[in-house]
Amino acid sequence: MTDWIDGQGRQIDYLRLSVTDRCDFRCVYCMAEDMRFLPRQQVLTLEEIERVARLFVAGGVRK
Repeated sequence: MTDWIDGQGRQIDYLRLSVTDRCDFRCVYCMAEDMRFLPRQQVLTLEEIERVARLFVAGGVRK
């Protein structure tokens, strides 16, 4: 298990992943109208997302 600590000294025990930035609702708290989508080559594939998640789980993240 790896201890991940944030800048405030708190242990990080969760992972939040946004699978896509392609939502078209444009909620103010999430993506303002003037924001642009990332180029596809800069977005992780589903396989890459799974690998990242598995690495965090292996490091002790449970949420």
